[in-house]
This record gives sequence, structure tokens and C-alpha cells, in this order.
Amino acid sequence: MEKNQVNSIVAEQTIEIVITFNEQGNILFSNRSAREKLGYSEEEFLECNMAWIFWREFRQDNGTFDSFDIAKIIDVKETIVYRKNSTCFPISLRFFPVINGCYCLLAEDITWRKNMDMRVIQLKEEEKMNKQLRNEFTANVTHELRTPVNGIRGHVTTLLEVVTDEQQRRTLEIIIYCCNNMSAIINNILDFSKMEAGKFSIEVAEFDFYNMMDQVIATHMAEINKKELQISIYIDKNIPQSVIGDSLRISQILNNLLSNAIKFTLMGGISIDVSKTSQINDQIELFFMVRDTGIGISKDEQDKLFQSFKQADASITRRFGGTGLGLSITKQLVEMMGGTIHVESEKGNGSCFSFNIKLRVNQAVEESKDLSEIFKKWDNITTNTESDIKEQFFEFGTASNKAELKKRMEKLILSIELGSWEKAENLGETIKALTEKADSDVRRAVLRLGMAIRKENYEKSIEAYENVKRILSDTKYIL
Repeated sequence: MEKNQVNSIVAEQTIEIVITFNEQGNILFSNRSAREKLGYSEEEFLECNMAWIFWREFRQDNGTFDSFDIAKIIDVKETIVYRKNSTCFPISLRFFPVINGCYCLLAEDITWRKNMDMRVIQLKEEEKMNKQLRNEFTANVTHELRTPVNGIRGHVTTLLEVVTDEQQRRTLEIIIYCCNNMSAIINNILDFSKMEAGKFSIEVAEFDFYNMMDQVIATHMAEINKKELQISIYIDKNIPQSVIGDSLRISQILNNLLSNAIKFTLMGGISIDVSKTSQINDQIELFFMVRDTGIGISKDEQDKLFQSFKQADASITRRFGGTGLGLSITKQLVEMMGGTIHVESEKGNGSCFSFNIKLRVNQAVEESKDLSEIFKKWDNITTNTESDIKEQFFEFGTASNKAELKKRMEKLILSIELGSWEKAENLGETIKALTEKADSDVRRAVLRLGMAIRKENYEKSIEAYENVKRILSDTKYIL
């Protein structure tokens, strides 16, 4: 079989449109695909001119065909090809010279691609519209939810002033606690919807940095004391007292990180470090670290932390609650203040969240820093160094582990006797963590104790407590 015959068969069978023509635009050859897609027979094609099919690329005025200049065609070109019935479709075409003033055209039908592009554009528009509607809906709903939540909290707060029955007071306190949680969730959702809508902005104003830090720490001290956690605070005294930035959003970042640290730390403690890392003219950079001795995060799970609506582990939501928006919002706030946020953690060995932000100072204002009372207050609640906090309690059988276990067991029985089930559950979780590396007999007994406490069953809780105490009082586990 000759080479020309092979080439002819290949051209005839290819799915691309193949047409050869001369300098006058007369068609010399068309393959099967060209005939099927354009609606011409082979004989009809030979009577056609390229200007009839490719109106945009060729011109024919008064029967005279404009000479085709291949130099004007560069690489692949997208255009329109017309069928015999004058309908058209989009193509991607290429030209190349063949021989003796003849040219070959290869064209690919790109209707499917154009339809896909249009569909993508349509979907993007729909997504944009849906996002706008969703953000408006979220903003309206969260605003509407605030009213009943604030109303419930206000009435319950008023009741607390007159109710003297301890059980009733505890119920009212639980309601206020739930309202506060609901408010935090509402605020997170509202902030997130504002960020998505591009309506969130950083407010810049002058504020007292040390008073802000004092308020942030004071906000969490009740919960820290309730969980009997230790806290260590270090604030660089080279940080100016008066700085310019968004104190509300800095507080929000720290509150999110501290809330998580407290929530996920059953025993041990938390440390807060703030340092001034640089100052250029009126701009300063502050570096914050929030460490804890909590449950920790594995390397695989750390990638999910700063994504919206995600937590490191599905079991985290079931056990500790939360929407998964806190760290996503925190990351965006940090970046809006010119910084970045990072996490270092290991499963079971606590976490360290660090971030930097950029603020400004008013260099014309002279510092009048008398912060002895604030630093004195912080020094009083700073109980241990970071290394002390990290190494305490975790190794079962050590002196610190036994002392902490004994203290928590004593508090647990008192909580059970008084019917303080929420506190008893927290203590039960702590005891479970303290005995995590104990033998299976101890772990099983502690697990049964926790189950009895969660069911608020007094008799079974006392029985399970005595069983744990008996096992721990064995010579091998003596308290």
C-alpha cells in the first residue's frame, strides 16, 4: 500500500474535521467527519468555497476570493463553522501548508467544552447568589436568636437574686451557662458570615494593652479554678502600655485559644507568653503563645484545625461540643492584622498555639507605665513554669501522680454526696486521664465509675467509687 493511500485512509477516519483547499478557497478534499458534521456530501463539498463555511476567516466579495495568508494564522484558533443549513457550532482549528499553494485545515468540535464553560459560569453565578442569600439568612437568624437567648439569660439572672434553694440555683446556673455557650456560637456564626460576605473589618483605635490582657485572663480564671488547672503568665514589660489596633479582635483571638486550652485540658495547666519581637518606627510586632497540657492533636489532624466547620476529630464534637468555627475565625483575624498562626502538638502531650500580629504605637505619647498592681496580680496566679506543668501528673505511680489522684478522689466523693454531677463528671474525666497508663483492672474500674456518674445514679456511683478506691488502695496502687 502506498504512503499516499495510508495518509488518505487516516485522514478519512479521523474524528477531526479535515479539509484541504487552494489559494482561491476551493475545497479539494473533505473527510467523513467534515461531511457528517457540516451536512454536505462529498460532491457538494467539491463545489463549495471556504468562504461559505468559514465566514469569519475567509472573505469572498463579488465572487472574488481574498487570497488566504497562512502567516496571519498563529497556532490554534477558536472560531465558528457553518453547516449547510446555515446553523453553526464552535471549533478549534489549525492550518498548515501542504504543497503547491494548497493548505490543510484541521478542526475540532468544541461544543461540549463551550457548553461546559457556560455551565461552569452559570454554577459560579448560582453559587455566588446562594452564598449571598445564605449569608443574609445566617445574619438575620443569628440576630433573631440573640433576642430570646438574652431574654432567657436576663430573667434567669434576676431569679438567681431571689432563689435560695441550692438545687434550684444550680439549675438556673446551668441555664445561664447554656445561654453563654449559645451566645458564643451565635457570635462565631455571625462573624463567619460577615467574613464570607467581605463585610468584616478591623477597627483601629488606641487602647491599654495591659488592661486588655488583664480582662482576658480574668474572664477565664473562674473556669481555670473550677477545673483546678495551674496557670503561668509571662508578659514582656517592653511592650508599650498604649498601642493602636483592634482590642476587641485581639481579645477574641486570645479568648478562642484560651477557651480551647481550658476545654481540652483535664489536668495540668496552661501558660500564656506575650513578647515584643520587633519595632520599626511606629509599628510593633507582638508574638503570643498559648500552651496547654491537654489532649493534644496528632500530626494528621492538625491540617483540619483552621478549616471552617471542622475539628481535629469527630469524637471531639461529641465530647466537648463546638461548631468548629473558632479557629477558622481566629486564623482570619490574625491574618487581617498582618500575622500568621501556627500549632505544635502531639497526641496526648498538649498543644502550643502561637501567632504574631502587627500594631502601631503613638510615638508622640510619653509612656507613664505604673502597672505594679497588674503584674502583682499575675505573679500571684503564676504557680509553675511551663516545664513543671508539662511533667506533672502524667506518669502513673509517680509521687505527683499519686498526690493528684488522691486529691481528685477526695473531691469526687464530696461532689457525689452533694449531687454536683457536672463537677463529678469533670473529676471523673480527670481521674480517667490520671490512670490512663495504669493496669487494665484500674482502667476498667474508672470507666465504670465514669458511666455511673454520667447517669447521675447515686448508689452505683458510690459503689463504683468504693471499687476504684479499693483497687487503688492495693499495695501496688497505694495512694
